[in-house]
Amino acid sequence: MGGMPGLLTRYMAGELLKTILLTTTVLVAVIAFGTAIKPLSRNLLGGADILKYVLFAMVPMMEFALPFAAGFGSTLVMHRLAGDNEILAMNSCGLSPRRIFRPIFVLAAVLLLVMLALVEFLVPVFWTRMESLLAHDVTRLLASSVERGEAFTLGDTRIYADEVLVQEAPEGSQVDTRLVLVGVAALQVDGKGRPETEFTAEYATMDLYRVDGRSILKLVLGDATVFRSGDGSLVRVPTAEPRAIDLGRGFRLGVKMLTLPEMFEVQAAPAEYPNLRSSVDEIRRLLVRAASMQHLAGRFDVGGQVELRDAGRNLTWRIVSAESVMRNDGSFTLEAPVIERIDEASIRQRTRASSLVITEGWRDGRMVFDVELSMPTSVEKSLISGTRWPTEIRSLTLPVSDAPLFQNETPTEIVSAARALDETEIGSPALARQITKSLERFDVAVQRLLWDIDGRMQQRLAQACTGPLLFILGSILAIRLRGSPPLTVYVIAFIPAILDIVLISGGEQSLRRGQTSAGYLLIWSGNLLLGGSCIVAWWRLRRN
Repeated sequence: MGGMPGLLTRYMAGELLKTILLTTTVLVAVIAFGTAIKPLSRNLLGGADILKYVLFAMVPMMEFALPFAAGFGSTLVMHRLAGDNEILAMNSCGLSPRRIFRPIFVLAAVLLLVMLALVEFLVPVFWTRMESLLAHDVTRLLASSVERGEAFTLGDTRIYADEVLVQEAPEGSQVDTRLVLVGVAALQVDGKGRPETEFTAEYATMDLYRVDGRSILKLVLGDATVFRSGDGSLVRVPTAEPRAIDLGRGFRLGVKMLTLPEMFEVQAAPAEYPNLRSSVDEIRRLLVRAASMQHLAGRFDVGGQVELRDAGRNLTWRIVSAESVMRNDGSFTLEAPVIERIDEASIRQRTRASSLVITEGWRDGRMVFDVELSMPTSVEKSLISGTRWPTEIRSLTLPVSDAPLFQNETPTEIVSAARALDETEIGSPALARQITKSLERFDVAVQRLLWDIDGRMQQRLAQACTGPLLFILGSILAIRLRGSPPLTVYVIAFIPAILDIVLISGGEQSLRRGQTSAGYLLIWSGNLLLGGSCIVAWWRLRRN
């Protein structure tokens, strides 16, 4: 008789595991196929990708299916054992309720560990793979948009095309996928959604690169016409390259795609989180503007020459001298300046103006300067009389050697540099206010991110506890209500479990808006309800 309790434990555990695995498989398969309906309706999946997507989706769906499958399996098995009087026979042989339920408690502990591994490590990885699969099929989405005659939007770029040809892994390049577009129009918009630059071309190529797990799209237009709304210029160029589009690890790397160690990393350095890239880029842009203005101010203070480039016309403009320089917030006013123009053949021409005004701006993702000349007059005797000088010169840039880039600094270093910037050194109250407001917006975004992470952490822990509690509750109720049909018993255990899921979701949403005691109580109240139900049912079972 010494080996009998161990035999019964293995028998019960085996029956429970078989039923739970079978139930989980059915539930996961059904739910996973349901998740593929939306991408299929949008033509984001096709061929073998459908099966791959469903297989990827099975793991995240286990987070929800496994607790209910465990509760259903324990209810069926224990109800059958109780109905066949096997539980009564065990009790008659001297086994206490605690000894009879030992396999239940052991499997509940194992289930808790499995759920923790799922929600903290496996589920985020497979969410990422699902999104990456859709991001990889961005080519199919673009092709589908072209076929429907619709615009395709990525980042701040909207793309139109008449025809598209998809090439997988073209030879002689490191490109994963190349799209050849015919009859192309691309429109870039600024942060406020206003048109910034328009590109039109007879053909274009769009290359999808994979770099360190990220997806990068690079659009190159051939024989293109470029119109910039900022300065009203219209230029025809052999090739044009709009800004590259970083898709990240999919269209959007959400907090749900972060494993527990990655969450801790984000909490330690939130500026490195990809979804805050736009806020960091805004701060980076303002730092470039501040540094560029400081560079000009420094050159004028020591009486040095200032050189500006007109890349569109391949000209260099050099401010040689000026009688006086006055800085007015975001502009410089020079009295009696001498300006030198140098063309691509290194031919120099000089003019003198009564005044010159330099104003700064930001166009096409770069720092630019607009120059206005008053009464320019040639000072070169060799020039033909009547040579006309422009009174407005737009979209000039600093030479590469002088331009502040802020490209090698990490996002954390960019934010630190902005915080350490002395407002008095900027010399522009308006620009200083913009930097301050950008940092405030960044801090708000970081706070929301940290709240989101905390809410997700609590949600995962609470979700992991739901499975074992429902598993135990179903087992106890199956014996307590052995005279009722097993589905009736399961429904009784199912109701508090559903309420638990609703409370967990509500608590997570509350914590994402701020860390409050009410939010923590709400997210854990469902598990408290399930745990309390288990204690009451166990107490009544032992009494009887």
